[in-house]
Amino acid sequence: MGRTATAIQQAASQQRAWTALVALVIAALLMVWALPAQAYEVTPMRLFLQPDRGQSSATISINNVREEALPIEIEVFRRTVAADGEQTFEPADEDFIVFPPQAQIGAGASQAIRIQYVGDLGAVAEAFVVQVTEVPVNRLEGTGIQFTYNFGVAVYVQPPRARARLSVREARVADGTLQFKIVNSGNDFGFLTGQALEYRLGSARVSLTPDELATLISNPIVPPQSSRDFVLPLASAGAAGPVAGPVEVRLLRGES
Repeated sequence: MGRTATAIQQAASQQRAWTALVALVIAALLMVWALPAQAYEVTPMRLFLQPDRGQSSATISINNVREEALPIEIEVFRRTVAADGEQTFEPADEDFIVFPPQAQIGAGASQAIRIQYVGDLGAVAEAFVVQVTEVPVNRLEGTGIQFTYNFGVAVYVQPPRARARLSVREARVADGTLQFKIVNSGNDFGFLTGQALEYRLGSARVSLTPDELATLISNPIVPPQSSRDFVLPLASAGAAGPVAGPVEVRLLRGES
């Protein structure tokens, strides 16, 4: 009897622990699902500036959809994209005038943020990110956990006669993947967004729509005067196995 009672107590204890864990997970999920309704809106999310045409400034609108005030601050970072798609960001506040750099946006209100490029642009386009950061507010009530949101607005500063020139090089099949390089010989950023891609493996020909291609690549940006390496899983693209014959890849739009 003693052992049976102990076993029952252990089982009950485990059941209570499991029930508490499930309740905690559900509460966490409910909190995550509720978060988007508490966020704020930033528009637009991408800007193009052309200083040579007198277009060196733009306005970003921040809409506070909450029922409480929203404190924010604005910072600018230079954006660098490596061949493998990895991105790095360095402070670039000296290249922009931002007004206001901080703001307290009332509940249901909007705030216009004006940015002006004052940097020294060379012969090729440059990329920046205007970071809108929610400033945490210390609160004594509740659990002490506070969620904040950051939004990054992509800003591209273009030189005169800006144009991207994309071409595909060094296509091959290795380790069950299609590998190729996209070279941008132009002076502006190239984007694979909205591009379709077609490749041939021997006698097999496969076409990827812009939506299909977008699901296979995580960063569609090709900086000027540089190249990007891309790897596509053949199984996901509809082809696999050994290849007999040439391997060719081409963009259906944007290649020159």
